Amino acid sequence: MHWPIRRALTTVLVGATCTALPLSYAAAQPAAHDAVAAVTVTPVQVVDAHHPLPALGSRAPESAEWRDPAPLPPATLHEHGDETAQRGGLSYASPAQGSVAPSAVDLSTCRRLFPSSGERILNHYEYCHVTPLGYSVVQGGKVIGHVSWRQTTAGEGTKGSRVIRLVTGMDDFVRTGTTTDGKLLIGWATGGYSGPDGSNRACGVNGSGPQLLSAWQAGKTAIYTISSAASDGYGRDKVARCAIRSSVTNSGGTGTTLDNGVRFDSATYLGANGAGIFDRVMPVMAEYSVASARNGAVARHVQLAQTNPGATYPPAPAGRTKSIPGSPASGKPLHRLMSTWDAAATTAYNNNRNVVRSTCAQLSHQAGEECDEYPFASSWEGAGKGDGNFSVKYVDGAQNGNAGTDLNNWYVADRILHKDAFYVSIR
Repeated sequence: MHWPIRRALTTVLVGATCTALPLSYAAAQPAAHDAVAAVTVTPVQVVDAHHPLPALGSRAPESAEWRDPAPLPPATLHEHGDETAQRGGLSYASPAQGSVAPSAVDLSTCRRLFPSSGERILNHYEYCHVTPLGYSVVQGGKVIGHVSWRQTTAGEGTKGSRVIRLVTGMDDFVRTGTTTDGKLLIGWATGGYSGPDGSNRACGVNGSGPQLLSAWQAGKTAIYTISSAASDGYGRDKVARCAIRSSVTNSGGTGTTLDNGVRFDSATYLGANGAGIFDRVMPVMAEYSVASARNGAVARHVQLAQTNPGATYPPAPAGRTKSIPGSPASGKPLHRLMSTWDAAATTAYNNNRNVVRSTCAQLSHQAGEECDEYPFASSWEGAGKGDGNFSVKYVDGAQNGNAGTDLNNWYVADRILHKDAFYVSIR
């Protein structure tokens, strides 16, 4: 999902490179008859086939409101990141995530993924944003030069600390006509969260980067961190949810380049010292493979339940059709159930187990087999929900145990909190 700079900033004449003009000042004033017209620049804009820079020598439009104030921080959030992701249809790009862990996504990785432009949360710990930007140089009301470049931001989540790290770099510079060195910097701002489950204030921002075009051209990068102390979080897991916004500023004005979101938590059941993740994406559990000697029997059962629920046991009651949730194709995610969370969670978990136990008792099985269920007992959509949309099947006992271990390990690795939504994808 790509968030372009506001188009209102793309065609206006702006302040002088060396001295900022007052906000009440209209368009650039005519130069005195014995002075050279001042060189100005337009605000940074998205530059692509749909939004090209004006031709050299063309007249620059004028506006009485040529300077945009510093961008406002993003608004307070009112929904969880997985809800935002589900509305937008955003999930992991690849169904095969393997053992998810923080990795060192970098600018090169993002540029390989998006040679020209694009945005993606690769998983909870990796984020990429690439966009083409540029501005025009103006003198005497006419365009005399252009500067354009590719701007890339790579984001890394963390385990063991409540921090998100963001690195921004610029490359592929093209300077045509008459151009000069000048102000060019990025900034970050955050917004907090207020919802039915709690609230938190805006997250902290710390860092710095180059402030001149020449420094970016020399390969310098900006490094920022977004963080939230556990004391600022809400609930048992000390959760903090924040919108994040990046802007770019030159001597002509300021515009927003991207909007996204992050989440911090200190859930003790997911490891010590908390974590920071990108949460505007639906997590996908893809630890099961039909060809696996480790958990293939369970993978085949889950695949059957997701793709052909009518062929699963127990059969649907007369006049009804089974619809088993959890696959990305279904659009109906599962939600994690921590059995020890509270009395309601314990009851739901026990109901799941009891229904599975009584249903499996109606099936015959061979020595060494165990009863497997889907949706998982560790989900609120399990057999105990009472809607009949579940499946049980006897499978190899060792593989059933392995599958349970793999699921629990994924919960921890991908930072799945109690009641978090997720999909299950079979490889």
